Amino acid sequence: MYMTGHSRIASIGTFLPEQVVSSQELMDEVQSEAKFGIPNTWIEELTGIKERRFAAPEDKPSDLAIRAGRSALEQAGLDPKEIGMVLYCGIDRDWIEPATSHRIQRELGCVNATCMDITNACHGFSNGMSVGDSMIATGAVENVLVVTGEVPSHLIHDVIRDIGDNPTLENFKGKIGGFTTGDAGGAVILQRASAESGIKTYRFTSRGRYAELCFYKFDETGKRCGQMIMDKISAVMIRMHQALIKETYEGLDWQPGDVDHLICHQVGTKPHQRMAKLAGIDLQKAPTIFQSYGNLTSATIPVTLASAKPEQGDRILILGAGSGLSISQIGMVL
Repeated sequence: MYMTGHSRIASIGTFLPEQVVSSQELMDEVQSEAKFGIPNTWIEELTGIKERRFAAPEDKPSDLAIRAGRSALEQAGLDPKEIGMVLYCGIDRDWIEPATSHRIQRELGCVNATCMDITNACHGFSNGMSVGDSMIATGAVENVLVVTGEVPSHLIHDVIRDIGDNPTLENFKGKIGGFTTGDAGGAVILQRASAESGIKTYRFTSRGRYAELCFYKFDETGKRCGQMIMDKISAVMIRMHQALIKETYEGLDWQPGDVDHLICHQVGTKPHQRMAKLAGIDLQKAPTIFQSYGNLTSATIPVTLASAKPEQGDRILILGAGSGLSISQIGMVL
């Protein structure tokens, strides 16, 4: 799917919890060396992820999203009443019904906003931006808050218990990918594009035949369960991006050297290096956050974008991805 952008990013907000949890601590928790012969340095050596942040046990996804959304509002200098739509894009939600965006609207004071949740695994934020962009294009709204809050630490605690209950090497390898994630909140405010800045293009594609490579669901007893086959997911993701990147550059009328910042979904060192290589962009222009924060799932794009500290007029290429598998390539001028 291809669509022309009609909006620009007016501000970016992020939130990162204070508690730091190392990869070695998690491996020690499941006694990886004693039970499976795998050293506690394995995750860090394989992915480059040294640590991640955990939210407080009582924190809900909306709590992290609210903090990031408040930051975005303050940076944009907007009255919350000026927001016409709140789009929440996290994997996890506060409840099944109603949409989590309603609590975010209430707590931030966005009383005039229409609320909606959009979920598509790690790819949800990119999808949320495209929906917000479309609403701005029709003239339905002028300001859209796209926001997410991710608390995969809740799932990590379940994985630790699951491995303890079923301590087989096969179960360990199928579940250990969940240890690469971290908690965070992220948000952007979209406004109508100007002559100088705006999102130029969105390109999306999905391959449902790979859905079983990564999933998170509830079993017949109501317990959360899932798996993440990291190496296969990364290989397919790279191939999907390779097939699309030439078309994206042609649509933007850009060369790789024109890009000031490459913002990628991040799961580890090798996949990140491959993403930069396929885009033809120097790693110095591709900021990384995974070493300290892990895979922030749907919050990866806004947190990485904020870390790049882009300036007005910078050209930005976003390469998004999520289980399913789905990918996106977005080109914009800040």
